[in-house]
Amino acid sequence: MFDRHGPDAQHLLQAVGYMVLIFGLTVVLFATLAAKLKLHGFAAAALVLVGAPGSALGIGWLGWRFVAGVENTVRRFGIDGTSTPYKEQYSYQQALVMQGRLDDALESFEAVIAEQPESVDARLRAAELYARDKGNHARAAELFREVQRIESVSTGESVLATNRLVDLYNGPLGEPGRAMVELRRLIERCPSTPAAAHARDVLGRMKAVRRDGVGSD
Repeated sequence: MFDRHGPDAQHLLQAVGYMVLIFGLTVVLFATLAAKLKLHGFAAAALVLVGAPGSALGIGWLGWRFVAGVENTVRRFGIDGTSTPYKEQYSYQQALVMQGRLDDALESFEAVIAEQPESVDARLRAAELYARDKGNHARAAELFREVQRIESVSTGESVLATNRLVDLYNGPLGEPGRAMVELRRLIERCPSTPAAAHARDVLGRMKAVRRDGVGSD
């Protein structure tokens, strides 16, 4: 039964229990009704034998569907992420990092990235590991650029990837010109946001530094 009905088997068993209980109650109810209607013999028996099972089956089925519907709704909204997408925690890779096995963690992330072209979070996490712990700033920048190109990326994730790219270009990669390009793109994409305001401030300071550098020559 469980193989055939899967998760609904438990609800079905509950429904059967309800039917048995309701059948007993409705037998008494319809017997009382027959007495009030002054039915006797075949008429009374027919009322009880038809009404009681019918009521039990109907109420039991409704109870089954109600319970199953409630559980499916809870699962949808709170468990499987159908309405609120579930976000992978990458606990395995985090455990590897905690054990100091950075290469294994990155290898695992790279496998996920290869298998899931739309995985934003895996790229962000791997990029941070490359930049912070391995000093592979070129691969980190490549992953941040990939995040920017993913169609399903959220605005917050895109802004994060852009800001980290700016940090890398303006820092270890030594490409301030590309950092300024990223800042301008961010301002164009999100002109009225705090992120754009911050980008304008950083861009202004970078321009001032470049002017001072040119002037000092």
